[in-house]
Amino acid sequence: MIHIYHGENSLAREESLAKFIKTLGLDDTLQDLNTETFSHPVDPDAFRRACSTMPFLGDKRIIIVRDGLHKANKDVLNQIAEYLPDLPGTTEVIFSEDKSIGARNPILKQAKKLKADIQQFAPVKENQLPHWIQERAKSYQVKLESQALALLAQNIGPDLRLLDQEIQKLKLYKGGKGLITVEDVRIMVPYVQSADVIFNMVDALGQRNARKASQHLHRLLNAGEHPLGIFGMVTRQYRLLIQTSWLLARRNTEKDVASILKLHPFVAGKICAQANYYSEAALRQAYNLLLESDLAIKQGKLSPDVALDLLVAELTRL
Repeated sequence: MIHIYHGENSLAREESLAKFIKTLGLDDTLQDLNTETFSHPVDPDAFRRACSTMPFLGDKRIIIVRDGLHKANKDVLNQIAEYLPDLPGTTEVIFSEDKSIGARNPILKQAKKLKADIQQFAPVKENQLPHWIQERAKSYQVKLESQALALLAQNIGPDLRLLDQEIQKLKLYKGGKGLITVEDVRIMVPYVQSADVIFNMVDALGQRNARKASQHLHRLLNAGEHPLGIFGMVTRQYRLLIQTSWLLARRNTEKDVASILKLHPFVAGKICAQANYYSEAALRQAYNLLLESDLAIKQGKLSPDVALDLLVAELTRL
C-alpha cells in the first residue's frame, strides 16, 4: 500500500509514521531487515528494486522515502508514479515530506487513483498554540496553569518538538504530579528565562530606571547569555515597539497588533503596554542608538559587553 504523509508539522507527521509502522506488528529484528529508506535524490531503478524485493522471514517490507516528492524533478516523479500500480501487496511505501505537496504532483495524483493513505500535517498557527500545549500536556497527564501555558507559547512559539521536549521536562521536574506553575516554567525553561528578562529589562528602560535595567542585563550575562545574543534580542524588542507604536497611532487595537505582527496575544499585550513609554521621536532615537552600538561592536571600537552597558545607560536617558 502507498502512504503519503506531508506537511510542515514534523512532530505529528513523524509520530503518525511511527504509529503506522507499529501497527504492522513486526519485531525489531525483522523490521530492521525489511526496512529501506531513500532520501532525495531518489534513483527510480533502485526504488523499484527495493519495492519488488520479497520480505525476509516476514509478511511486510517497508520502504520510506523522505523528501523525495517536492525536491525531485518531473522525470523522476513520473517514473516512480508509473511503477506504483505494480507495487507488490507485501510492500508498504511511505512518502514522508516536510512540505505540503501540490495537487499536480504526479505521485500524489497516482496515489489518489490507487486510494492511498494520504495525510496532510499543517503547522499549528500561533493563536492555536495554547490549545495545542494544553492538549499535549494532557496527553502526558499533566496540567499547566494558564500563565505557564502562555509563557511557553510566547517564548518558544510554534517549534512543536521543542515545546514537547519542555513539557516532558516539566513533568519530570514536578515528579508527574501537581499543577505546573509559571515559576516552574521560569526555572526549567531557559528560553523563557532569557525572553522574560528581556521584557523586564525593556520595561525598566521604558520607565527610565537605569539601575534596574542594568541588573536585568547582568542577570543575562551571568547566566551565560552571549552579549551579541542579548543585543539581538534587545534590537528585536525595539523593532516590535516601533511597529506597535506605528499601528497604535493609526487606531489599531491590541488584537490587530497581534494579528498583523503575528504575535501571541500575551506578547502583544505586553508590547502595547511598553509602547506607551515612548514617543515616536524617542523610538527613532533608540533605534539610532542600537545602530551606533552595532557599528561600534563590528568596527572593534567597543567590546559587546561594554557596548551593552553603555546602550542601557543611553536608552534610559531618552
